[in-house]
Amino acid sequence: MKTTVIGAYPKIGDDLASQELRRALHRHDREEIDDAELETVFDAQTRIAIGEIESAGIDVTNDGQVRWDDLLAPVARTWSGVERGPLERFYDNNTYFRQPVIKGPIATDGQTFVRDYTFARGVAKAQLKAAVPGPLTFATLAQDEFYRSIEDRVLAVADATAREIRGLNDAGARMVDIEDPAVVASARHIELAREAYGRLADAAHALALVTYFFPPDAVLESLASFPVAAIAIDVRSRDTTAFERLDALRTKYVLLGVVDARNTRLETAEEVARYAERALKLVPEDHLKLAPTTSLEYLPRDIARAKLSALVEGARLVTGEKVPA
Repeated sequence: MKTTVIGAYPKIGDDLASQELRRALHRHDREEIDDAELETVFDAQTRIAIGEIESAGIDVTNDGQVRWDDLLAPVARTWSGVERGPLERFYDNNTYFRQPVIKGPIATDGQTFVRDYTFARGVAKAQLKAAVPGPLTFATLAQDEFYRSIEDRVLAVADATAREIRGLNDAGARMVDIEDPAVVASARHIELAREAYGRLADAAHALALVTYFFPPDAVLESLASFPVAAIAIDVRSRDTTAFERLDALRTKYVLLGVVDARNTRLETAEEVARYAERALKLVPEDHLKLAPTTSLEYLPRDIARAKLSALVEGARLVTGEKVPA
């Protein structure tokens, strides 16, 4: 049974050596180092993140998203027509994001993520996937001073997102996560979201709609008709009926969020295995991948590593595969 990660990996560790990025950012703010020197530190931190994810035994990794200040920051910095605004709370977490402010027509050259993906591809030994922010999440969290309606705004963001995905596809990315918690958080917009995803359908080989924080109960059957290869479901953050209805996604790969990425309590391998076995009653084994619920950067790095190890050990328990010592 395959395992994967979702979102960002913790950027800062507890010991002095693993706080180099924090020191570099402070020095950059004080103009003691230039952009090129900061990029070198980001690259080094990306190597560390990928190395720790792979050392846990994860089958499909990402680049750790160490350059992402928040989910929307990468595109808010690079898309024309968008500026970075005030700090706002990110859903019900004790974390914040810079609210994008849409000032004019959104446009992009599609290269926002290409450099980082290309670097990570030269580092990763496991399968590597890319990620982009989801169009509904960007559109519902942004402050809009240009588009006349949420429909216009969502579809404009979808067109820009499609161009970013095509850029990644041209760079060799065959798997792309679209992190879009608003699809389950704002279920009233599900039909608009489906229309937006229609504009992403041909942008890359294998797209995954990644939801988290909220149960998919109100839209689970609707998600099955989205033009994506995989759906990520968080079954830990809140009570959900998803386990009894996963057969609705029988035509999709299911990325099952079974390790709680917002709680320091450490799951056991047996607990992970029980979640997987419950899902396997309705999902074929070759269509199920186990994952954390969301970004691990909500956790201390040592806890994140331990949770990934439990995730891998639990997956191996299900299939009877021996876990390397």
